[in-house]
Amino acid sequence: MNKIQIEQLLRQEGFTPKEISVIRQHAEKDAYPYPWLLSQLSKRFVVSIILLLILFAGFIFTLSHGTHESLVSYSITFLIGFGIMYVFVPLKPAFKAFRFMRKHGHSL
Repeated sequence: MNKIQIEQLLRQEGFTPKEISVIRQHAEKDAYPYPWLLSQLSKRFVVSIILLLILFAGFIFTLSHGTHESLVSYSITFLIGFGIMYVFVPLKPAFKAFRFMRKHGHSL
């Protein structure tokens, strides 16, 4: 499958033109193929969800067993952790890449 066909498939699967443009720029700049970039983005989504679940589990534990002070401090930690995750892993395009790779990964 060539780049144009993959980009058309990405559009059909819900990627915005801006997201496709960013993927294209990375592919051209670093000379990585689209399937590799999409698989990396998909893996980052899985890792970020696992990390967010760990943070959320800690929040639930602190909510049920912690004091008011520990709840406030963990809430701040949770928000900062989510903010860092949101900045370094673009969750929306990563989710789209995850969904795309599950659907079309074998045919690329």
